[in-house]
Amino acid sequence: MRIVFAALLGAVALTLSQPAAASRLDESEAAVSATIDRLGIDRSRIKSVFLAADNHPQNGPVPSYTGWVAFTDCRGNLVVDLTSTAAIRSLYTTGECRVPGVESY
Repeated sequence: MRIVFAALLGAVALTLSQPAAASRLDESEAAVSATIDRLGIDRSRIKSVFLAADNHPQNGPVPSYTGWVAFTDCRGNLVVDLTSTAAIRSLYTTGECRVPGVESY
C-alpha cells in the first residue's frame, strides 16, 4: 500500500510540474521573440529558433532556457541565454553572424 501511495504522489507531482515547465518555456519563447524585435532583426533573416533547457545549478530546480537563432544569411547564431524567470543572462552571436549592438564570439 505504501508503494502504491508513493507512486501516486509521484505521478501527481509530475503532472503538476509539467504545466509550470510549459509556462517557463512559453515565457522563454516570448523573451527570445521580444529580444529579436528589440534588436530590430528582420524576421526574413531568421531560418529557425530553437530553445533548449539548461542546467544552471544556481537557479535550483526551475528550468532556464537558451535560445539559438539561426540565420539564412550567415553561419552561426544569435544566442539568448535566459534565467529561470526568462530574463536575459547573456546575449551574443557566434560564427559569422553579426547583430548591431551585440557582442560576437
